[in-house]
Amino acid sequence: MDRFKITGDKLVGFYGSETKLMQVFKDIELDLKATNQVVCQYIINGKEISEVDENSYQDMNLNDIQTLEYLSENINELLIDVLASWLDAFPEMIGNTEKISGQIRFDGVQKSFKNIQVLLENYEYLISSIISIKSLVGDSAAAGLAMLSEAEEKTKATLSEAITAIEKKDFVCLADIVEYELITSLQIWEKLLSDLLIVLRGEKSVEHLSRNSGLKIISNFSSGGRLAN
Repeated sequence: MDRFKITGDKLVGFYGSETKLMQVFKDIELDLKATNQVVCQYIINGKEISEVDENSYQDMNLNDIQTLEYLSENINELLIDVLASWLDAFPEMIGNTEKISGQIRFDGVQKSFKNIQVLLENYEYLISSIISIKSLVGDSAAAGLAMLSEAEEKTKATLSEAITAIEKKDFVCLADIVEYELITSLQIWEKLLSDLLIVLRGEKSVEHLSRNSGLKIISNFSSGGRLAN
């Protein structure tokens, strides 16, 4: 991960004092996109800004900026880390799903309700992560997007069925959904993400061979060299 920093005075000198921080964000992200990178985090006046809080800073005038920093990472490397983390988590998720199915059948829903809630939250988090992955994958992985989208829709439908079964107190149906459909869904995701990881690791190898390892991907504040450190 790379880290870049510029003073507010340099920003004002380049953009003018009336420019909003939103414009700087747009320029940074556009420049990074050209080099297959993405912003991981902004740091404004020494304060780390979460993605959720970025909108509240976009209308900030550059006169109010003492320093602006950002952390960036190659998109493929970021995706590889995310995919590897999910693949590490799948065996445990499958085991927990099997365990919860048995709890529903033999111990009743009341004793396993908290576990069911956590299970559904994990699946919802998986879906949100898949949506982010789909937005970042490159052209070479695009062929797999249709399969990712299809699996995403099936998983959403399965989660909806599980929630409906809970609302109707049809716990036999819920146990069947958890044991058969959710576990199958996880196994499909494990295969799809494993295949995608192989593709991305292949891209990384090619990219590494074509790049001088002694140079940063971006040597200046922006890849166009418009704002030098």
